[in-house]
Amino acid sequence: MSAENVSDIPKADEGHRVYVGNLSFTATEQQVREFVAPAGGEILSVNLPLRFGRRPAGYAFVSYKDEADAKKVVEQFNDKELGDRKLRLEIAKPAEEVAELRKAKDEKRKVARDAAKAAKAEAAATAKESAPADAEVTEGENKTKKKSKKSSKKPRRRLPGEGEEGEAAGETSESASKARIDVNGADGEAKTEEKKARAPRPKKERQPRLALTGEESKNTIFVANLPFNVDDEGLAAIFTNLSINVKSAKVVKGIRRARPGSRPFRASKGFGFVELENESQQTEAVEKVEGTLVGDRNITAKIAKEMKPIEVEQAVEAETA
Repeated sequence: MSAENVSDIPKADEGHRVYVGNLSFTATEQQVREFVAPAGGEILSVNLPLRFGRRPAGYAFVSYKDEADAKKVVEQFNDKELGDRKLRLEIAKPAEEVAELRKAKDEKRKVARDAAKAAKAEAAATAKESAPADAEVTEGENKTKKKSKKSSKKPRRRLPGEGEEGEAAGETSESASKARIDVNGADGEAKTEEKKARAPRPKKERQPRLALTGEESKNTIFVANLPFNVDDEGLAAIFTNLSINVKSAKVVKGIRRARPGSRPFRASKGFGFVELENESQQTEAVEKVEGTLVGDRNITAKIAKEMKPIEVEQAVEAETA
């Protein structure tokens, strides 16, 4: 099994696992079960991981109760075709070995990053040392010249006979300044009156608040611990890949900030609700989805509680009182 497949290994305590590679992205759990069924043996689970929490990764894990059955299915069906693809079957690596591979891979990446940073710092230091020292002197001289030019400007000496004209000019400037103030003030008042004259925006109708009733829903499942990159389609795919018919799937979103002071944006809150087409599949869906690995998280699933508006609940209580 290649290193890129290591990150989506399912739970380590699920018996003896068989890796099934080169699957079609449209393959379902039922198709995988039917493919390996002729080999016999008790199958504990079939898991089709998702890549980036959104679409099928193109491989699966089939867990058997007995090791002999796992080896038998590999011998019989390795290089056999499902649809138009030749599948690759092999015994999955133990969890301990997977952890070691992941650790070695992370260490290798860290060494590469540190080496790149060191090379960049060394190149910057070399460039700084090789830069000509007189460049700094020239820059300093240019700044001094600019300052001296600004300071060399002196007020022109007033000639005889210019006093009265200067005063007249001063009066004209002052009156013009007052005129500007008056114009701006009038304009500001006009804008204020215009704002006041605008009709107020209609208030949005407030949505009724919801409260849990304590009753279990007949066809809705609550899913938590989802990776934040899983959207509505990705949530639905988790169930459809397990042969569960989905009516609708909704990931709950809220206002988040990347860091304090940054612009807020709407993003996943890490949980959602899935409404099933068939009520009879509710218990089966919870059992299959509970503990499934999506990305780097084991998600949880349970039957959702019914919700109803608080106002309705209060009205019912008032009527029965």
